[in-house]
Amino acid sequence: MAPVVQLTRTHRILIGIIVVGATVIAAIGFVGSYAAVRELAERKGFGDFAPFVPIGIDAGIVVLLALDLLLTWMRIPFPLLRQTAWLLTAATVAFNGAAAWGDPLAVGMHAIIPVLFIITVEAARHAVGRITAVAADKHMEGVRLWRWVLSPFPTFRLWRRMKLWELRSYQEVIDLERDRLVYRARLRARYGRAWRRRAPVEARLPLKLAHLGVPLDPDAPAIEPAPVAVAAPGGGPAVGPGRPAAGATVNRLWKDRRRPAPEVGDW
Repeated sequence: MAPVVQLTRTHRILIGIIVVGATVIAAIGFVGSYAAVRELAERKGFGDFAPFVPIGIDAGIVVLLALDLLLTWMRIPFPLLRQTAWLLTAATVAFNGAAAWGDPLAVGMHAIIPVLFIITVEAARHAVGRITAVAADKHMEGVRLWRWVLSPFPTFRLWRRMKLWELRSYQEVIDLERDRLVYRARLRARYGRAWRRRAPVEARLPLKLAHLGVPLDPDAPAIEPAPVAVAAPGGGPAVGPGRPAAGATVNRLWKDRRRPAPEVGDW
């Protein structure tokens, strides 16, 4: 299991600053939008209930986001909470924009504070989700962006293998892919271009298992198949096995992996 992130004194100070700053942003956004939303509610016929409309919307946003953070920390996230909070935030921005409709600058100014608050909360949720996933040893690393750019199709196959077989470490997948390519190159060097037909089944089996996320083990013991007896000339009794253990080919390929690949014609 991955180690749990330890919070230092500096971390706690930064967290305190972030919490205070997020509270200030939320308070400014609430105060700034209260009058505009209340006036809009009065014009739309809410009457005596109009003062409570902005309070209910902003309180709903805070409660939903706080509950989403809590459930994420407990590793039981409920996505509908975030989506509803985003919807309420968009509604707040729309209500404030309606109060200043016709002035693009004023509409943009009304949208800044809610967007800042949502981004802050989303960053906190991302951090909580990563920490809890690492603590539970369930965090799955992503594939580097430049690998997608430079080699998109092989990277897609690698990413697909990560997701299908729950391979969480990116470096582990890279090592597995490198071993697989080296092993395949050794097979081709030994058996030529038609190595898929010429190589014995035992030699090709590790490549098939590598597609299932099984690492190639260079020190694995040889697979010893049952010996095949060869009949003596003239129909006499069998004189012994007719071929060596095919599994020995696997180990021989790995033992030769540090030496230059032989030419196809030498085999």
